[in-house]
Formats: sequence, C-alpha cells, structure tokens
Amino acid sequence: MRKSFVAAALALSILLPSLASAQRKLVGGELAVGARLGGQSGVTLKKYNSSNKHALEAVAGWNFDNAISGFSLTGLTEKLAPLNSNSQLSAQFGFGATMIFGDKFYLGPTGIIGFDWRVKKFPVTMSVDWMPTWILIGTSRFSSLNGAFSVRYIINHKKFD
Repeated sequence: MRKSFVAAALALSILLPSLASAQRKLVGGELAVGARLGGQSGVTLKKYNSSNKHALEAVAGWNFDNAISGFSLTGLTEKLAPLNSNSQLSAQFGFGATMIFGDKFYLGPTGIIGFDWRVKKFPVTMSVDWMPTWILIGTSRFSSLNGAFSVRYIINHKKFD
C-alpha cells in the first residue's frame, strides 16, 4: 500500500507540472515589428517581456506636427494591464523620450496610453494609442497630435491550442 502511494505521488509530481504548462494559454515574450499609422507614422518594434507585464517599444518614423515635423525616433517602456483572462487584450501606459530631426533638433519626454491586442492564432499584434510629447530641447511645445493605429507581425510567434 505504501509503495503504491509513493509511486502515485511520484507520478503526479512529474505529470502535474507538464499538465499545468499545457493548460497555460497566456501570451508573453513576443518580439513584433510592423507599421504605425497616425501622428507619428513609420515602423514600430515591440518586445513583450515573458511575464506579459511590461514591453519595450521603439518607433522610427515621420512626425506630422506642423510646428516640429521631421524624422523622429521614440523609445518607450510600457506597463501592460490585462483586460481579459488570457492576457491577449491589455491596456498599456508608459513613458519614454522622442528625438525629432527636422529643421532643428528637438527632444522631449513622451507618454503613451492605449490598448494592445495579440491574436493567438495568427502572428499579429495590433494597438491603438495616444502618444503625447512635450518638447523641451529645440523649442518648448506640447504636441498632442500623436494618436495612431499599429499592426505588427510577431517574429517569434508561439503556437497555442
């Protein structure tokens, strides 16, 4: 009796972790690249951390604010707050910095707030966000025109059941 109990406990201790990981359907750890269309249109690269709590995003594109237009580079750190049980849909908010190379050099802090959605069956992530920027170097101006829609291809797509 004792030997069969020990054998059953050993089998469960080996099988349960593998069953739990097979049941996990969370997203996280993706690296995605795609297009951003809006106030700052261009290319976006986003890296989600494995726990799906944070992401790093880089945006290179053209800033369409008439007063400070030019080629822009933005780096952001974002907090993701899941809005559903499988963490595919998240609210996102964060901050970073933007450099704009136009008729002059501009630099300032940038915020971001929006929604991020990752489709599990296809290697696609989409987001809609607002990214206001307060330019402090080159001029003093608040740019609120930067709302955008992004579609990204997930490079390291995971297959889920």
